[in-house]
Order: sequence, then structure tokens, then C-alpha cells
Amino acid sequence: MSTPQPSQYHSTRIGGDIIGNLTRGCVIDRLSQMRYQERSTYNYTNYTTDTGPTLYPPPPSHPIDESVPRLNSSWREKICHWSFNVIDHFDLSREVVAVSMSLFDRYLATRGNRCNGSTALLASLTTLHIAIKVHEVRKIKISTLANLSRGQFGPKHIEEMEWNVLNTLKWRIHPPTSMSFLSHLLLMLPPQVSDGCKEEIYAMSRYITELSVCDSSFVEIEPSAVAFASILNSLEDKRFRRMIATHLRDQFLRSIWTHVGIRPDDVHVVSARPKLKRLLASSVGQDASNNQSQAPMHQNAPPQAVATAQSIGSRQDSKADDSSLSSRNTRHSRSSSYDSINRRNRVHPVPTNIPHAASSSSPMNRGRMMVVGPMPARTN
Repeated sequence: MSTPQPSQYHSTRIGGDIIGNLTRGCVIDRLSQMRYQERSTYNYTNYTTDTGPTLYPPPPSHPIDESVPRLNSSWREKICHWSFNVIDHFDLSREVVAVSMSLFDRYLATRGNRCNGSTALLASLTTLHIAIKVHEVRKIKISTLANLSRGQFGPKHIEEMEWNVLNTLKWRIHPPTSMSFLSHLLLMLPPQVSDGCKEEIYAMSRYITELSVCDSSFVEIEPSAVAFASILNSLEDKRFRRMIATHLRDQFLRSIWTHVGIRPDDVHVVSARPKLKRLLASSVGQDASNNQSQAPMHQNAPPQAVATAQSIGSRQDSKADDSSLSSRNTRHSRSSSYDSINRRNRVHPVPTNIPHAASSSSPMNRGRMMVVGPMPARTN
């Protein structure tokens, strides 16, 4: 008798394991360890110099230059979208971008988030190179990434920056991502919930989670909270409320609180939920606007995401601060992780047009994300 094949949801790869083969105890142990890591080793506040002495100071050979302006949030977002473009082109896991941005954010935090355009470009190329090398089986040649810098950098420059990043971060290059938390948390759903329903919740939550990667306002929010907030927002969808009985939903939430220690009223979860709702509404709204002018090759957001976004939009708090939203001009260009990636367009070089300064009232600019000037030519 042939062995039944696991569903797409249960076949999700995490650390080389097939989730369907993990015991419940193993899932809980993993979640506990990941929670410990995000609150200690990979806690962003341990790297930033804005809150006082840091546990990971920059090396003496690369002191902080107070005369250099801080990184602009819109520039960070362009880097993130470009990284997704590269990953999709080479058909790699989109979680690699989350890992890369974690390395990028923590490295720049040790430098007070001060860098010029050239440094930001080189750091982003390097952290993406590290993330691919460590977390993917397939590799991209360092010369290929170097060529995408429009000739500003060669492999030698990326190798030198790689050594600098690794030493600065003390080789902490395995951060628990919100995508990893999401996959593990959904395994805590009661067995009465069908695999088909789990897959749809996963697809919806994964889409919402990915939207947060490019938004700087999530840098200081724990990845577990982002994942849990995405699940909670997905479960608000009318369709899932009909598919999952109330007592099963309550059982799931109790299990998360008991075994993982996350509650819906946790500070980070409460902070993440409205931001994720606005990102989803903005993303789906942007897609709808583009669909009116041209026929897309595929739909970026799942049908349930559209319905949820419309429901969210009708309940939006008019007093919410939308200044933390990522730019709406490029978000629609990213397909979500569960979409079939049929497009393999030419990977564009990293953008050289530095965005305009973010609004001074934006939460991104509270002493952390400021403006950089036009990208300078590389100097030796």
C-alpha cells in the first residue's frame, strides 16, 4: 500500500523537517526555544544604540560616524522589495528575505542606523547573500549578486562586508522569523479542523505576515506576535468563522497561551494587529486599482484576503496613524508566497533613485529611520 502524501500545508519545510512528522511535543519545544531566542539573542533592542549601551557594539575598526544621516524607511522598503524580486526570480524561499532583513536591521542598529546609500546597498546585498548561503540549498553566485549593484561593488567588497556583518552580529544569523512562527503555531489548531481549512488559513496568514517584512514599524515587534496577530486577523474572516466552531477557536487560543505564552491581549500582538489590517487593506486596494487598468497574470491576494480587507476597511479607525504604512507604489509588485510564481522576469538592478524623505511625523523617524541623500559612487 502506497504511503499517503502530506498536504501542501503539512509539507512546509522548516529546518529540513517535514512538519507532518513532528510530534505535538516537538512543536511546543521548538516554539518555546524560538520564543526564547527572539527575546534574548535576536531581540532588536539588544543591538540598537538608541536606547543606551548595546550588547553588540560595532567593532573598533568601524566606529559610528555621527555625521552620517540615518537610514530612510522608504529606502529600506525598496531594498526589501528588491530582495523579494531576486528571491522570486531564482525560485527560493521567501522566508530568506525575512532572515536577510533581520540581519540588515540588526547590523545597521549597531551603527545607530547611520549609513549612506552606498553602505545600505552593500549591506543589503551582503545580508541577502548570507541568508541564501545559510538557509537555502540552492545558491546564487556572489558574482551574480555583485552584478546587480550596477557595477558599484565586486565580489571582494561583498566578502569584506560579509566578514564585517558576521563579526558585528557575533554570527547570530539564524533568527526565528514570523513565517516560522506562523507554520508552527498553526500546528496547534485542533485536529477537528480540516486540512483544507488549515491550508487556507495558512495562505491568508502568510500573505499578511509577508506584508510586514518591508514595513519598518514592525522591526521592534516580536516575530511571534506578528505571526499570531496575522492568524487572529485571518480568523476574523466570516468564512473561517463559519468553518471553525467557536469552541475550537477558543481551544486553539487556550493552547497557544498555555504552551507558547502568547495571548491576544499581549502588548506586541495588540500593536501589530491594526497595522497588519491597514497593510492588508492597502495591499488589496492597490491590487484592485491595478486590475482595473490591466489584466494581471495572477492575483496577488487570495479571495479571502480581499473579503477580509473589505471588512477591515469598513471598520477602520479614522484616528489611526497611517504614516507607518509602507509605500503603496511598489507593494503590488510582490506576489505572495502561496501564489504560483510563474513569472521569471529579468531581475532588475537595485534601485538607485533614493526616495524622498519620509514624513517627520512618521513613527519611522523617531530617532531611528531618517533620510539618506542620493546614492554616492563607491569610493575605495
